[in-house]
Amino acid sequence: MEDMARGERSPTVFPIWQRQILNARNPPQVTCIHHEYDEINTNEVPSDNMAHKSFFFSLKGIKALRNQLPFHLKDCSTFELLLAFLWKCRTIALKLQPEEIAKVSCIVNVRGKRYKMDIPPGYYGNAFTFSAVCSTAEQLCKNPIGYAVELVKKAKAQMNEEYIRSVADLMVIKGRRIKSSTRGNFIVSDLRNVGLGDVDFGWGKPIYGGAAGAVAVFSFCVKYQSKNGEPGILVPICLPQSAMERFQEELKRLMIQGSMEDLWNTNQTQVFSKL
Repeated sequence: MEDMARGERSPTVFPIWQRQILNARNPPQVTCIHHEYDEINTNEVPSDNMAHKSFFFSLKGIKALRNQLPFHLKDCSTFELLLAFLWKCRTIALKLQPEEIAKVSCIVNVRGKRYKMDIPPGYYGNAFTFSAVCSTAEQLCKNPIGYAVELVKKAKAQMNEEYIRSVADLMVIKGRRIKSSTRGNFIVSDLRNVGLGDVDFGWGKPIYGGAAGAVAVFSFCVKYQSKNGEPGILVPICLPQSAMERFQEELKRLMIQGSMEDLWNTNQTQVFSKL
């Protein structure tokens, strides 16, 4: 679309539709445990009176969070750190019962050579999946952030070609009629390196490139600059109004616990289109 908008005669990369690449095996074989599709009988998060806010984490703020980790986890990725931190705050905000299960999932792009799925350049279908790890709300809330980071790293580590094939097989066996609980579930995608901020339709690079906001349990991380030009990461969150207030309080409490109150920002960040 970029090429066409700029008046090019042909696209740089031609679109390809080879959906059979991601077909289930014959016969389908579910060889992995997929907690992300566990069907849990529990009360769902109410969909009315929802609050939407975006939280900006500066590089200094991220470093401050990392300083709270034990030595063997200090080399975790920024995404792992933020996901663990937000998962814990969100679970506390929702006031889950101690024995209730809290799940976190990170969406993984299966393109490229890492997962050996042989998806050609130009393939324009969906090519992502996600894995989940679980914890009781009690364990997640009472333990330090390092506990959540360990679980997030586990979720990422279990993703491989066999896991991806197993997901496709599960979809066929279940007939795609899989309903996962939204209560206690948190799914986040890292969009910082997708290149949305570099898209150019002939008017120059966008001021903002990314989704408009969080949707229920789905959120994402994007590159962003504060009003002062400070680089960092923007994370939108969607919660019931009462839970959002508790979420912000918990976020503040944990940052104060690390003596870094001035390094976080709970004001909603507004993104205006210039088109």
